Amino acid sequence: MPQQRISRRAMGAAAVGSAVGGVILALPQPAAFGEVSAGALAQATAVSPQGGVSPQPTPGAKREVRFYPVDPQFLAYYNQVDGPRTLGGAISPVTTTVDGMPAQYFEKARLENRTAANRTGNPAYNFEYGLLVDEMKAVRSLQPVGGDRSNVTYSTIQDQSEQSLRVSPPSNANGPQPRPDGSVFVPFSADLSSAPGHNIPPYFWEFINRADLFPGGWLHDIGLPVTPAIPAVVDKGRIIGANVQRFTGVPITVQAFQRTILTYDPANPAGYLTERANTGTDYMAVFPERVPV
Repeated sequence: MPQQRISRRAMGAAAVGSAVGGVILALPQPAAFGEVSAGALAQATAVSPQGGVSPQPTPGAKREVRFYPVDPQFLAYYNQVDGPRTLGGAISPVTTTVDGMPAQYFEKARLENRTAANRTGNPAYNFEYGLLVDEMKAVRSLQPVGGDRSNVTYSTIQDQSEQSLRVSPPSNANGPQPRPDGSVFVPFSADLSSAPGHNIPPYFWEFINRADLFPGGWLHDIGLPVTPAIPAVVDKGRIIGANVQRFTGVPITVQAFQRTILTYDPANPAGYLTERANTGTDYMAVFPERVPV
């Protein structure tokens, strides 16, 4: 698929019986989902602390999105994982992370080159997505999630990350566990040992288990779910043919993970019902000084 210069800000259908602003949304749910992983995966994503309130960052001048070439060190990986879909366009030149690793910002993520630190022998762990969601929810950013306008912000994501909202595991077994409704329970623990956690809807579970998009496995490339699936109402664009058509009041579903936010919109074009939100461009809006030009 050729690279689009247009961001796909699609987000998903509301969970049955969930309320948004007093309105009950009851949209159809897909039935198919991927197989459940048998246990803890290697290179487990560390559990970052949840909760806490930080002040809003001082708004800066609005940054227009500028596109850059994908740096050569990331290009093979970008092509391998269908970069236009999983990452979007590059919105910065190469920079470095706080621990000195090379990185580049994209519409949907910060991609980090961890080759020098990878001691596992598994080349799928050479590249890692940054924890942008953690940083934006920690400051309770009011940046809209999933569209140009949204009733879900990163402050909402912070509220929904509270430990009290995690649900009990179906059993004392470790690892992901399927639910009767087709969702999959995942404990909020780095080694996937039995603990309270969140249910992942089947359409998100199927997506994150796609080895062609996430070769390091869902735990490494996506991370643990930090919120339940959240119904949202957004204003957004959909790519229809070669054009973008604007829609208002679109009901979708959002779920935040450690390394991304997933969205589900049943009215999106086939094959794009589930997508990654544009956390990279959101991060640039919240922390413009951290994204180089």
